[in-house]
Amino acid sequence: MIDVVSIFSDAAEAAEYRFAYGKEDILNYESGQTDLSSGESVLMILPFVENAQISNGIINKWSVSTQLWLGKKFDTNVSSGTYSQLDETEKQKYDRRLKDMRTALSTLISSIFCSEDLELTSARIFRELNKFNETVDFVTAEITFLYDN
Repeated sequence: MIDVVSIFSDAAEAAEYRFAYGKEDILNYESGQTDLSSGESVLMILPFVENAQISNGIINKWSVSTQLWLGKKFDTNVSSGTYSQLDETEKQKYDRRLKDMRTALSTLISSIFCSEDLELTSARIFRELNKFNETVDFVTAEITFLYDN
């Protein structure tokens, strides 16, 4: 069986992202323990849901779904630098963080599924703004992929 958590953890490390895995309440705690004040990004992953694909009574593949959350609290791409704030407009967030994070998340997904024995079958990307106690902005990918048993 493939260790999918390690695959995503290793990809986060290679991209120099902080990494956390767990339910949203755990991720909320982790975001409070993670220093993102210098423009670091964090990759958070919700628990995997695995569905067996069965042929003749034998499991031959697993279909796995999860959400990848790539987040940033502080941008360093503008001369003044800004923290993610509740009073920023969505357009300001887009210009300061979300646009670049969307590209980074797409690149991360491509690198994982080009180099691993996994088959990406669907992906849907959306935004999660002002999340958790730390007011972090995220670009989120809801993905489904297959791997052999």
